[in-house]
Amino acid sequence: MSVENYIAQWVAEAPVLAGSAAVVLVMIGLAFALGFRKSAELNDAELARLAAAEGARVEAAVIAPNGRHALARLSGGKLMVARVMGNDVSARVAPAGAVRVRVARGKLSAQFADLGFPPLHMRLQAPPPWLAELAGEPK
Repeated sequence: MSVENYIAQWVAEAPVLAGSAAVVLVMIGLAFALGFRKSAELNDAELARLAAAEGARVEAAVIAPNGRHALARLSGGKLMVARVMGNDVSARVAPAGAVRVRVARGKLSAQFADLGFPPLHMRLQAPPPWLAELAGEPK
């Protein structure tokens, strides 16, 4: 097939390609208009709502600076790990003894005894005293 034939074929199919590209751009614009890029954010009110759904209340909490991860100590000796997943929040509540918490060099790590929920890793500005106690560090 010669170059002229390729060009002729491309020119013949150009309106279909242009129409497809226009439809894709309209769909992308509509997705942005409907909030496609919106993301959930963790704050004290959201943690309180999640804790209330579990029948508990938040006693203390630490939220990542970007608002995407949090660890909260709940009433009844429970811990809650929450993380933003797209436009929603995933939370896991477990007894404090079933979560291994480590704090070192401005980083928090919380891992559940069962491996079905991924561990939490987040940076901290300054760990609060209750977190150091939970990690088993001396005062």
